[in-house]
Amino acid sequence: MAQIPSSVRGLNLDIKKMSLIFGERSKTYGYIVNDIAPDLIRDNYTFEDLGEFERKMLNAETGIEYFGQVYWTEMLYRAHMASVASVFRTTRWINVAIREYEAGSLYGCAAAFRSLIESAGDICHSLGSVAYILASNKDKVKAEIGGRPSTGFLVSKELEDSLIHFTHARKVRRTEEAPDSHKAMQSFQYVDKIDKMNIPGVKDLYAKLCEIVHPAAESVSITFISKDGVWLVDPDNEAVVLKKLLAEYGDTLFGVVMASYNSPLLILKTLHSFNLFTKLSKLRNYRFDDIPVWKEIERLLKS
Repeated sequence: MAQIPSSVRGLNLDIKKMSLIFGERSKTYGYIVNDIAPDLIRDNYTFEDLGEFERKMLNAETGIEYFGQVYWTEMLYRAHMASVASVFRTTRWINVAIREYEAGSLYGCAAAFRSLIESAGDICHSLGSVAYILASNKDKVKAEIGGRPSTGFLVSKELEDSLIHFTHARKVRRTEEAPDSHKAMQSFQYVDKIDKMNIPGVKDLYAKLCEIVHPAAESVSITFISKDGVWLVDPDNEAVVLKKLLAEYGDTLFGVVMASYNSPLLILKTLHSFNLFTKLSKLRNYRFDDIPVWKEIERLLKS
């Protein structure tokens, strides 16, 4: 077995333990992440100083060519960075869930699952359309980064806003002025994004997780069991409740994992067409035909 680089060892997924929590079908994502993680750390990114960019783009002779090269190269950088970050963030939350599961901690698992749902919603909202947009404009973008611009400045406001939201969205104070793309949504809005993907039980699961991680009735009642009309303190009941939660919402948790990884993986596959980043050759070992949008993206990339 190949040695895992120390720089990505913390991102390596224990496939067997992952499947105990997220189901057998989650193993495929574990294998993919373990295969590509060493190559995801090989790239670096540089961005043009804004003042310099604005000055050079005004040049009557070279401005359009310069604009297209810089704008679209940086846009692809942002897409790659967002994909890498989302793969790593999802993997870290899964690893947190695994550690807490091994410790028998319902509270720890609930916190990890809740965060994973919110993260998945953010990924779907921000990155769900990126691969399709890039594939739809493949030839134009390749021309731009190759110094063969179209007439006028080619931009994609939708792509800009999506990628900026993923990397820069935050809680904006009422007195602060900021573009909408910089404003993080409420947690329930991210949950809605996952619910609209028809993942079974996601809102019910999220509500249960909130009851556990917040100071609410559920966070207290799990400490006790009733026996013969008497309430007893039972620290082991936490593990029992966790086991029941996993049994009831196994399909939901797998769906959240799927929603978390699909968008960034499709972006990474799409970015192969632009020859700017390390090739993830091991991605070729996996088929994505079960993801409906991939068939259309693949058609666009081959056209």
